[in-house]
Amino acid sequence: MTQTTDRYLKTIALIFLVIIGVSGVYAARGLYADGAYWLVEMLPRGGFYIFDPHRAYVQMMVQAPVAIAISLGVQDLSTLIRLHSFGFVCVPLLFWFAALALQFKSRLFWFFLMAFTVSYLRSNFFAAGEFSVAYGMTAFCTSVLLREHINRLQAIAVLLTATVLTHAYEATIFLGLFLAALVAIRLKKVSIDSRSVRLLLSVSFLVFLVSVYVGGRSTFFERAYNGKGAANLSAFTEIHLLYLMAMSALIATIAISLPHRIRTWIATGITLMAICYMAYIFRWDQTNISYGFLSYAYRTLCCFLLLGVLSVAVAFRFWPQIFMMKAGHNAANGYLAQGAMIFFVTMAGPLLYHTLGYSKWLQKFEQTSVSLTEHKAIDKTNINSNSGMMHGYNWGWGNPSLSILLRGNAEAMVLNHSDNTGTAEPSVYENLKPGSGITQNQKPGFDLYPLKLFQKRALLF
Repeated sequence: MTQTTDRYLKTIALIFLVIIGVSGVYAARGLYADGAYWLVEMLPRGGFYIFDPHRAYVQMMVQAPVAIAISLGVQDLSTLIRLHSFGFVCVPLLFWFAALALQFKSRLFWFFLMAFTVSYLRSNFFAAGEFSVAYGMTAFCTSVLLREHINRLQAIAVLLTATVLTHAYEATIFLGLFLAALVAIRLKKVSIDSRSVRLLLSVSFLVFLVSVYVGGRSTFFERAYNGKGAANLSAFTEIHLLYLMAMSALIATIAISLPHRIRTWIATGITLMAICYMAYIFRWDQTNISYGFLSYAYRTLCCFLLLGVLSVAVAFRFWPQIFMMKAGHNAANGYLAQGAMIFFVTMAGPLLYHTLGYSKWLQKFEQTSVSLTEHKAIDKTNINSNSGMMHGYNWGWGNPSLSILLRGNAEAMVLNHSDNTGTAEPSVYENLKPGSGITQNQKPGFDLYPLKLFQKRALLF
């Protein structure tokens, strides 16, 4: 593969990231599932909604666009909804974009693209979650630590990111250990870093260990642990997870110094597997981008896939004798780039497809919620959730919150399924910002939650 072709493919990959971000904001994908509930909680408070102190730093990061806008006097719900989606969708993408850009001239770019594919593209349609930012920050720190040269600004960026990771997500019990180990490897094997850079990295090493402690304390001592919800083993029977594992293994294998004929057969297998997978999802499985109860399982399992791919990148950087780092391996590098790019496209395409489907579903939801004059469970409305692109976007308890937002300060007319209508938790009404308009007399349930400060109805489409 020529350098021109290599740069061309890398540029296309970065453009895809931009398209994913822009489409996610326009489609208001941040409202999906728990996202609408987060925004409903933020509006009457007039700012941040921090509900988990162990994830506080990341919660503040993704909520900052909305909180800043509210502090500046923005009351238009349409604007706030899009800013909300920017926080959920684009903040983690910015870390991934930076991680890829830092490796743009390196073969490691393709491993980071694979890491993005197995983590963000599989689990992040459900954008409301601190895990997404934690994974993106881990990729960013790894990308910096694998560079040939690290300047002082980049080392400071690692230290700041490490600080945010201390209160990010319980997976830091693994992510922090990985990053601390990577810093130790860097300090031992790279002697050209300046003294100030080595000092900053040493401090980062200690901060990563703090993130391990905070994540472990939250996981084992301060959360209700549910193994089925955290890592549902039935996900291992899903074609989608099997596809992620098989493709990652094959592409990593193709990077090893193997005979040309074997590498060619592996590359052919990667292409055929990608074609079969695309035929499967668009012919037989167009639905369930979040896979319902498996959504949380994918977050956990994709964390380990992420660490697996990044570990291969570490080996590629520090133990090049295992791979095709010598001259004369341009063909092998080409196979690596093509395999990673094919893998990326097979996951990015469906995400964009479902983003379009969600925007169509949300448009119909908006029209229905505005036109209703009485409370109705969603299964009693004309919102079609069982066909084509608009299937699978109802979320357990999120419909009332979404209905509230799209109707402005009106009641939530579209409720959850008739078998699961849901109510507001008492904590929703505690410690609200004075002047929010919420009173104790408005505590009977989730269906009566007017947002007095934001009286203009959202108009998304």
